[in-house]
Amino acid sequence: MRFRAALSIATLFFICFTVAVWATPLKVVENPGRSPETQTASGEIASVGDAEFILEVRQNQQTRKVKFLVDGNTKVEGNLSIGSQATVEYRSGGGNKVASRVSVIPASGLQN
Repeated sequence: MRFRAALSIATLFFICFTVAVWATPLKVVENPGRSPETQTASGEIASVGDAEFILEVRQNQQTRKVKFLVDGNTKVEGNLSIGSQATVEYRSGGGNKVASRVSVIPASGLQN
């Protein structure tokens, strides 16, 4: 009889432990050192708005205008002003290019 009672209690504890482990939600581990795929573009700032700017990018002897959005997480080094050279690290999402980091080199003011 004692053996049965001990076996029943051990089985009950095992079942409770198994249910408790399965009931605990899994933790999502994010890797802070790795960011989503970012791309880089460099060119001259053509236009500056409240939450966006346009960069003229030259590629293969062609110039194209690329619009970047600026959000609360965007780090801007320098002053976004028309005519300045800039390098932008950005991520694409929802059809938009969101700048994550902008490095601005001010325009020299000298005319060639």
